[in-house]
Amino acid sequence: MRLAPVLVGMTIAALTATAAAEDVTFRYIVDNSPLDVTPKPGEVLTQEVLEFRTTGQNPYKGKAEAVAKGKAIYEEYCASCHMPDGSGHMGPSLIEDGHIHDEIKTDVGMFSIVFGGGMGAMQPFSKRLTQDEILKAMAYVRTLMKP
Repeated sequence: MRLAPVLVGMTIAALTATAAAEDVTFRYIVDNSPLDVTPKPGEVLTQEVLEFRTTGQNPYKGKAEAVAKGKAIYEEYCASCHMPDGSGHMGPSLIEDGHIHDEIKTDVGMFSIVFGGGMGAMQPFSKRLTQDEILKAMAYVRTLMKP
């Protein structure tokens, strides 16, 4: 019966680690309500996602391999609305100084819009992409934006 206290301790430690990994509050762009960032079934949260949830900073920013993967994700899922260069078409420009939603200037804001959706045609990508893929696509978009 020594196993029971060990399992209880492990469960408490896991719950504490999960709570600590979610220091950042994500919000829907439409009504500013809290955004549920629970992983989709089968999704594994990478160390980078856990770091992002704690710091609010995209750990993939400036990392060539992640940016290259993000470019492929962007080309498949985003370029048709935001154009290959991010200048905008059906979706707004991602590269101009002024934005429809200034929230995209921060990593938390951009993640919230991509994950939870925006207004109009911008649907939530939380069911199509993992949170890790969203962070990689964001790292690529940051390379398109004007400094």
